[in-house]
Amino acid sequence: MPGRNHSVEAGFLDALPNSYRDAAADLLHFYRLSQLLDMRLNGVYSEVAKRFDLKEIQWMEVLDAVILTKVSYFDVSMQMSPKQINKLIEIAAFALHHPGANLSELYQLVAKDYRFFADWLKHVQEIRMEFVRHAREKGLI
Repeated sequence: MPGRNHSVEAGFLDALPNSYRDAAADLLHFYRLSQLLDMRLNGVYSEVAKRFDLKEIQWMEVLDAVILTKVSYFDVSMQMSPKQINKLIEIAAFALHHPGANLSELYQLVAKDYRFFADWLKHVQEIRMEFVRHAREKGLI
């Protein structure tokens, strides 16, 4: 869960209407990424829906913004597996409504309005290239 001392992409949440913000803050602070994805795919948990007066389409908008914010919290590094990194990219593409998009396509989608997230994606690409360099050095590719 993002703390006050971590940098995250706040732009996704800032773009939400004020009437959605309490629900977004609740989801951001009290639910893990896996739970957010579950709600995005299968519907908002009843205990959450009871606390906030939002329509289903509004919940989807809130969930997408919170999911993208949570994704930006991850400090992608060589300690993560390529599979974990690829899953984060897949989740970002899903929440941006571009499933299957590659890093370059995602970057183009966010570069103008979400600078921190665009920089996060650049960093992800650098880490992925580092994995390729290591594999080449070991003669694996």
